[in-house]
Amino acid sequence: MKVLNGLAFLIVLVVAVLTWALYALEPGLLLGTPWGQVHLVFLLWGAFGLGLVVMGLYAFTGWVNAQAALGRRNRELRQLKSELEALKKQHPEETPVIPDRLP
Repeated sequence: MKVLNGLAFLIVLVVAVLTWALYALEPGLLLGTPWGQVHLVFLLWGAFGLGLVVMGLYAFTGWVNAQAALGRRNRELRQLKSELEALKKQHPEETPVIPDRLP
């Protein structure tokens, strides 16, 4: 995970340096868009930001799915524990008792 965090940080730094260099070296680099002429750097930052938003949505859906799976697992564990307690009450003579660990 530390490698992925370091790689993500490196990518952000590279994008920041490249856009700064592009803006500094080519200040007149304008592209026509439906909203008028925009410098290419702003379009790059917008595309990078949209990519971060999509990555965040993937991470959020993964977290939601993990929480749902944990909830299902915990619900099944509670159900199994209640069934085990019910079986212990039905057959108390079959419950092993360890002498040094009395209930």
